[in-house]
Amino acid sequence: MATWGVLPVLLATSAAVLTPGSASSATGEASPAAAYGEVVNRTNKQMEFASFSGSGRVHRCDVWNNTVDARRANFENLKCKQQPLDPGQDAGGPGDGGDVDGFTFERNSYSLHMMLPLPTIPPVIVSKGTKKKGVWTKITDFDDASCSGTGSKPACLVTIG
Repeated sequence: MATWGVLPVLLATSAAVLTPGSASSATGEASPAAAYGEVVNRTNKQMEFASFSGSGRVHRCDVWNNTVDARRANFENLKCKQQPLDPGQDAGGPGDGGDVDGFTFERNSYSLHMMLPLPTIPPVIVSKGTKKKGVWTKITDFDDASCSGTGSKPACLVTIG
């Protein structure tokens, strides 16, 4: 089938685009590729978000996917700066939203799907499963995480890139 030839090219292209790089140009100005991780809390539960770089990292975060591309299991306990995110709130994103490097629910387990934003049916799922309460999911500067649901287990979708 023709899709077998196209899919590896799409995945390779996506991987090249998703590789973290410098967010500034040689002149010190923000480049067009500059991006920030973003988390949206559309649940009825408080969640937490964190930064794994910069100052103020006085907490510890148990991250299940601490890899260069934040796509594979590689558990590590990292220094972090944790902040609460109330229901209906967003954190991170371009502009003055700051950078978000990860998220969790301290009091609830959560389901997780990580997918590529390709126009394919079915969508290309990179990772899925349930994460225990307090286990952090790392996102890259190019990812958007959106959590929703009003039941006991929130559902989170990370759109890669």
